[in-house]
Amino acid sequence: MISTKDALRASRDNPHDRWTGGEGSAEERISRRIVVPQGRQSFTAGAGDTFFAIGSCFARNVEERLEAAGATVTSRHINVRDLGNMSAREGGMFNKYTPVSILQELKWAAGIESYPEEALLQESPGVYYDPYLSGKAGRGSIEELMERRAEVGAYFGQAFDADVVVITLGLIETWIDRKTGLSLNEAPAPRLLARGGERFGFQTLDLATCENAIKDTIAILKAHGKKGQRIIMTVSPVPLGRTFTDQDIIVANMTSKSTLRVAAMRLAEQTEGLDYFPSYEAVVTSDPNLSWQRDRRHVSDAVVGQIIETFLQRYGVSQRTQENLDEALEQLRNDPSFQKWSERAEDSEALMARLNQELNKYKNMTIKLQKELRHVRG
Repeated sequence: MISTKDALRASRDNPHDRWTGGEGSAEERISRRIVVPQGRQSFTAGAGDTFFAIGSCFARNVEERLEAAGATVTSRHINVRDLGNMSAREGGMFNKYTPVSILQELKWAAGIESYPEEALLQESPGVYYDPYLSGKAGRGSIEELMERRAEVGAYFGQAFDADVVVITLGLIETWIDRKTGLSLNEAPAPRLLARGGERFGFQTLDLATCENAIKDTIAILKAHGKKGQRIIMTVSPVPLGRTFTDQDIIVANMTSKSTLRVAAMRLAEQTEGLDYFPSYEAVVTSDPNLSWQRDRRHVSDAVVGQIIETFLQRYGVSQRTQENLDEALEQLRNDPSFQKWSERAEDSEALMARLNQELNKYKNMTIKLQKELRHVRG
């Protein structure tokens, strides 16, 4: 508890203390359609700092945009065999959705624990898969997958050499391998559940479990990371794809994000060198026509770009000033496709939604082309 005097001072010194009431209010910022709220920021980064992103699929959006802005992103440096060809983003093989799965991976990378052979799951005679990578990664023998595991450990070990580690928390639903006690990264393959379901159990992580896993993750980074390493934590806005609870998926998703959001903020308030960046709040508060792709699950490239550009500016990585858009607007108005869309649109929101769809379509086409090129080169 703080005193009345301190509470009034905190409100007076806060430029964003009101939902309504003019410049700086939530109402005014939301009216701009894309809003990136101010998070807890206790440090800045430099143009020469290196970044490593770990966590859910939104971490891949973050690292792509950081790299495009000129930052050195070591989580984009991948030297791991047989990651499969079913995922457009190569880094998607390393997605870690829960605080526990992030912790496990860093324990293995730091050598605190060893990845056990029995963690590999058998799909067919002599063929296994690694349930702690994406289910789309390549299959093989135990020997082949354990050799790849050493390379995976080296990949995550790059986190210890980064100046800034960005942790993106995704969800709280997890499957447990009762044989090893480990938390799987994804649900077991359906045929494994059908023929050997007694090996697995399902768990919804509570707040205390999430907090403890994040605390242990921070401790590993502080013990094994370079001196002065800083951590930025965020919560992925990407919703659950499916819930294994009896809750409506919308309710289950809100429970998941709320739990992670509270854990992240509580630890940011307690931990020196750890900031919370409000990517989740930015996406869910901005105009939904701009925030989301058509499936209402994946975040639009336009909003991701704005979030990361704001991140870069606030942390001092980018000094780029606001662009003059007059020339670009003039070109847009003279574009035949834009004129056609504008005539057909019932209002400005419909037009914005259409433009957003087109942007994401070309973004996804680019990712698909990158995947095909990797396959040809492989």
